[in-house]
Amino acid sequence: MRHITIALMMPSPIMVTGMISILRKLKDISCSVVEIEGENYFEQLSRLHPSVLIVDPVNSMVQWDTVKSASSAPVKLIALLTQQMPKENLRWFDDTFSIYDPIASVIEVVRRNILSDEEDEKGKDLSPREKEVIIGIVKGLSNKEIAAEMNVSVNTVMTHRRNIASKLHIHTPAGLTIYAIVSNLVKLEDIKSDMGKL
Repeated sequence: MRHITIALMMPSPIMVTGMISILRKLKDISCSVVEIEGENYFEQLSRLHPSVLIVDPVNSMVQWDTVKSASSAPVKLIALLTQQMPKENLRWFDDTFSIYDPIASVIEVVRRNILSDEEDEKGKDLSPREKEVIIGIVKGLSNKEIAAEMNVSVNTVMTHRRNIASKLHIHTPAGLTIYAIVSNLVKLEDIKSDMGKL
């Protein structure tokens, strides 16, 4: 996974400090966190090329429909909600989370958007067999069970797993589950169904 720049654009220093503290918990993702402030935010966006931009959507000085075009690369726009807002006001955002959400939920939202930004590039690197192994891991199958489903040896499955970890830089079943959902390898409903059978 390439190095990610996450930009914060919010009026409160307390919110910025809190978000930086939370984003430091993204241990398995190489990222830098920068703050965008002042009226020259277009210039800063163009210079910093953030992959993810987390903002306070209440800021009426900003035209959110033009923010994405300010960056020369695609940017995921995430709203940090401090109050309830009409859906119409959030139509420009890729995702949202609330200031009252648990830290784990905030991290999940950010991680999901980072992975969706990377999925096309990474997905091309994975072989069909490696994708099968990921699906098996997400289902909670052991190496032996995955090998039986794929009609290959356990050693082959372990080789695929090493290759997957090397290509995606994801080393946990939870991380692979998020990747599989974002990449449309599995559906969230299928995972819930499989968990219900356990």
